[in-house]
Amino acid sequence: MFRKKNKDRNLKKIFQWQDYLNWRKMSPKQKINFKRACLFPFLAIIVYNFLNQFTYAILLLVCIYLLTRLRNRRKISK
Repeated sequence: MFRKKNKDRNLKKIFQWQDYLNWRKMSPKQKINFKRACLFPFLAIIVYNFLNQFTYAILLLVCIYLLTRLRNRRKISK
């Protein structure tokens, strides 16, 4: 449909799974990005479990904080 005139331009690789298969040839930045990508699901599971377990406690603390803040505002304005 469209002909590309500039075929020599550098494109940023988004899906680099083929590069990750050869660990020894990877740059240190690529290694760190790969480790982060592999550890992200574990972090998501930990955060999900924490929020699942302590949702009501967190909401209660936030409500208490907001109510005391509102109460203090009313005292100051009088």
